[in-house]
Formats: sequence, structure tokens, C-alpha cells
Amino acid sequence: MLGRRLLVLFAVLLGLTALVTSLAPRPTARQDDAGVSTPAPTPAPTRAPASSRRLERTISADDGRPRARVRVRAGDVLALTVRGDVLDGVEIAGLGKLEPIEPGSPARFEMLLDTPGEFRVTLLDARRPVGLIEVAPTSQR
Repeated sequence: MLGRRLLVLFAVLLGLTALVTSLAPRPTARQDDAGVSTPAPTPAPTRAPASSRRLERTISADDGRPRARVRVRAGDVLALTVRGDVLDGVEIAGLGKLEPIEPGSPARFEMLLDTPGEFRVTLLDARRPVGLIEVAPTSQR
């Protein structure tokens, strides 16, 4: 008895699915004067994007180390690791990025840099800059 009810329920659901798919609108194709149907044209790309690179860089946040400079160009993807023996937060000003850092657990960032400019990498609690990311326009570098 239960098996029969399940089969009936399954048949009803299958029928409803068939009904819904038959009522759904289908994509239309244009018809030329000759009666030949052609799909709608797709827009051509305006220009090919510049090739982007994925760069991996590491900055030390230890005290007494010189401030590191990371040079990239607009459109690059930067995988930045900030290592150090401090318990703090690492902020990249202007990009809205914030990650914690602690001994044995570096701060890791991965970002697409599409705006030229300079972005400071700073330890928040120590209020100490540890690096600078320089993003050059695409035509330079």
C-alpha cells in the first residue's frame, strides 16, 4: 500500500515537472527575410586585457628590519605574506585589508591590485609601518 502511494506521488511530481518545463519560455531566434533563423549577435570585446601576473612576496614585521618595498603593476595579483614574532594586526591602508599576525602564524593576503598608487602595510597595535606596496600603471614597470 505504501509503495503504491509513493509511486503515485512520484508520477504526479514527474507530470508536474513536465508541465512546468513545457510552459517555460524558450529563447527565441531572429528570422531573416529568407526564413533562415540566426542567433542574436554577441558583442565583440573592446580590447584584450593586459596580461596579469601572480606575484608572491614575503615581508618581515620584526623590529629593526628595514621597511620592505613591493613593486607591482596594475592588474597583477599579489599574494603577500607578513611574517614576524609579534602578536598584532596587519593592515594594508587604502585597500581595506586586515589580517592577524602572531609568532608562527603569518598574515596572508591575496588581492588583485587594479588601482595605481602606494599602499602602506602597517602593524596596527605597534603603529609601525613594515612595508609599502607600489602599484605602477599598466604601461610602466
